[in-house]
Amino acid sequence: MIQRLQSVYLLLSGLSLVLMFFFPIAWYYGELHTLTFFVHRIVDHVPASEPLFDSSFTILPLLFTLLLTVMPVAIIFSFKNLDRQLKLTRIHMMLLLVFIALLFFYYTDAIATKAGTAAQYSFGVFLPLIALVFNYMAQRGIGGDIRLIRSSDRIR
Repeated sequence: MIQRLQSVYLLLSGLSLVLMFFFPIAWYYGELHTLTFFVHRIVDHVPASEPLFDSSFTILPLLFTLLLTVMPVAIIFSFKNLDRQLKLTRIHMMLLLVFIALLFFYYTDAIATKAGTAAQYSFGVFLPLIALVFNYMAQRGIGGDIRLIRSSDRIR
């Protein structure tokens, strides 16, 4: 049954991760560089300045975001096996936590060190946290479905 409330939560989780491509994670205002950190690129707003980072610097967050965006759709379509759906939801939650740690503890610090200024976080930094909350709500709904099915099996 694909019309469950946890399917909506998983869809919203995936949608919040898609929005990471459009909203910046952080801004860096330095004396020589003004940088905007997106999940797929780093934009330097100072014209004719030497780029601090090449495009390979953001490959890992890009791949993580793509994986984490596709996973909720795969989880939604595995509705016939609730135990597998619950396991995939837990794996998705763990990967989201790793992704959040990677963004906060590695990428923002590395960019801040190279730019010589502190990060000023934007709306994009909250999107993985919103996805984590929706994922948790979906996990609770799937667990409720599993408990309901097991209780009805006991009655028979």
